[in-house]
Amino acid sequence: MAYRPHIADAPTLLSGEEIIGLMPISFVFTTKLIGIPQALNMIDAYGGTELFIPNKHALGINHEIAQIIGLQKLQLLATQLGNTYIEIPMGTPITIAMRNRMIKEHAKKESKSQLARRFNLTKRQIRTIVNREEKLKVRVDQNLDLFE
Repeated sequence: MAYRPHIADAPTLLSGEEIIGLMPISFVFTTKLIGIPQALNMIDAYGGTELFIPNKHALGINHEIAQIIGLQKLQLLATQLGNTYIEIPMGTPITIAMRNRMIKEHAKKESKSQLARRFNLTKRQIRTIVNREEKLKVRVDQNLDLFE
């Protein structure tokens, strides 16, 4: 059985800036608003779908989203984005970056054939990942600060 990294474990392998940089622009605001761990939990639960954020007045402790990100974070989200739908990304670039970083770490101890079996990739793909310089496709904010 191939090993696949779980998206909720991203903070153990990637920095906060890397995680935010790998997210779609449409989800960056939400991530910065509620925090990276809660955003990753949302991706894990609702990835690839649209999610309705209710008004702040319609929230309760038993709300489905509150079970995943917590009531305080949901209230914060409802204050900013209440009564709208938000698109939750799949998080594929994050899991691929996690997998590649794990392959590079394990390459020091295991053979390329063992890694290929463990991660369900070809030996050529493992060799490419190990030999490539790590350049995450991190998006750079093009907006300049008004006061700097």
